[in-house]
Amino acid sequence: MARMPFMTWLVVSAAWIAAIGWMAWTSWPHLPLDISHTDPATRAAFDQAVLMHAGRHAALALLPPLLVLAVMRFVSR
Repeated sequence: MARMPFMTWLVVSAAWIAAIGWMAWTSWPHLPLDISHTDPATRAAFDQAVLMHAGRHAALALLPPLLVLAVMRFVSR
């Protein structure tokens, strides 16, 4: 029966990661049309915004499932 909690965790984790991925996709940073796309400072700010956005959503997608897995393994011993 130890396989059932792992499979449940796997399905719930996949759903969680998919939901966070959808949230990240729909809230992806963009440059408005009235801002210069060729200005180096604007590009640097946009690149930083994209990097921070991707990092936050990656952490939000991966850390909770890994934490739950660690707690499950600790409790099952």
